[in-house]
Amino acid sequence: MGMVEREEAKILYEVKEFLISIMANAPYGILAFDLEGEVIMTNALAIEYLGRKMSVNRALGLHILELAKDIPALAKIVENCLKKGREPFDLPPVLINRKFMLLKGRLISNGSILVIEDITSQKQAEAELAKRTEELNQANLHLKELDRLKSMFIASMSHELRTPLNSIIGFTGLILQGFSGKVDQEVKEDLQIVFNSSKQLLGLINDVIDISKIESDRMEVYFEDVKLDEVLKEAVTAVSVAAEEKKLTIKTDYPEDLSLISDKKRLLQCVLNLMSNAVKFTQKGTIELGAVRESDTMQISVRDTGIGIKKEDIPKLFTSFIRLDSPLKAATEGTGLGLYLTKKIMTSVFNGNVKVVSEYRKGSTFTLVIPLVKEGQ
Repeated sequence: MGMVEREEAKILYEVKEFLISIMANAPYGILAFDLEGEVIMTNALAIEYLGRKMSVNRALGLHILELAKDIPALAKIVENCLKKGREPFDLPPVLINRKFMLLKGRLISNGSILVIEDITSQKQAEAELAKRTEELNQANLHLKELDRLKSMFIASMSHELRTPLNSIIGFTGLILQGFSGKVDQEVKEDLQIVFNSSKQLLGLINDVIDISKIESDRMEVYFEDVKLDEVLKEAVTAVSVAAEEKKLTIKTDYPEDLSLISDKKRLLQCVLNLMSNAVKFTQKGTIELGAVRESDTMQISVRDTGIGIKKEDIPKLFTSFIRLDSPLKAATEGTGLGLYLTKKIMTSVFNGNVKVVSEYRKGSTFTLVIPLVKEGQ
């Protein structure tokens, strides 16, 4: 053998050893068979994945159908390839010895190569995900049913609670006005406490009912052409007595010709919540109510010279049943639902938002940002 032949033989040997090393260390089962179906190359992983117990040397020279006889889907497609002509193929996951295998056949120059991948962990993850998804679906259905029952309970209880409360408020008001005869001062003071507490409780019940309706998407809304100055004047009138008692000045700044398509009742509710808060948390100074049309939004702002809000407390403002610590907390009534409800109405009914700017001990400005709805939309 000449030097050239020896060099070529050495190269071929090195290539063969390299291929054997690749086959032995590949993370997949690899098996090649010729045009007659005889196995010409394989690795131990391929034999294991096919569910056979034999060495690589014993597998070499066997017919591919001998190795695939316990896997009907593979045997059928390989047999067709050998009889009718070679074609690449991808089999759906096959269960072999309780493991899921993905089998892919590809063409090579003198036969075909079969690549086998163990996807058991992937299938287990898919099954676990499907199980979790089903559990979440069931939990979601359960939550929806609970929400339906909660809404039914609140709807029922709202009538049962409001009816006697309205009677208490109505008759107490009549007694306080003297329609039932003269009442001495001490009794009158006690009745005034009953009257005020009843109205506060009725307000709380109404707020809880409104929140429940919004969260269950059952709040009745009626959009119409609303003259904004009528809404703002009504809000000012509603808080004027409380403001006068504290000697607060209420200023207004808005054009009288502003109008928008809106739900008048819910819009007044939001403005009144902001005005009531401004009066509650302002000891002296001024409350300013303004409105302006900017581009495609209507912005209604309430500015006060009250106690303000600490920077770290601003994110808590629109949380239900939260009352921030302040020097006036003990002296002011409230449930912590006003701003939460206002934000809910603004986002769910008007597709708008509530913005707040505040400086502690100097005052706050709350702004309702309402996208304008064009007639016919």
